Amino acid sequence: MDTGCTNHICGQKELFADLDDSFRTKVKFGDSRFVPVTRKGRILITLKNGDHRYIYDVFYVPDMKSNLLSMRQLAKKGYVMHIVENKFSIFAKKGNLILKTFLSKNCMFPIDFHMGDFKCLNAIVNNES
Repeated sequence: MDTGCTNHICGQKELFADLDDSFRTKVKFGDSRFVPVTRKGRILITLKNGDHRYIYDVFYVPDMKSNLLSMRQLAKKGYVMHIVENKFSIFAKKGNLILKTFLSKNCMFPIDFHMGDFKCLNAIVNNES
């Protein structure tokens, strides 16, 4: 989770369900460096109840060592976030708890997403008529 990040950013290409190869831009980091964004896509995650959801408009930055989830983007989409003492929670528009995590020793709120499994299904129909 990142309060200063304007977009979701991921450096692991294998996590993306799909990527827009034509998308190009740059992001500026806190140390004033500009880093190229080579693609944009969506990432499939599995919720604890087994449902699947996508995180949309995730920038692919190959050199990223950590993945960033933008609190700004979540707020724009209507999610409500609370930080109370050492607990961080995200709620959906209807008030349902989406995520809860606790402050780590290095002062971060880590999230462990379970990535969805991609399956390719193929069907062949033989019709002799």
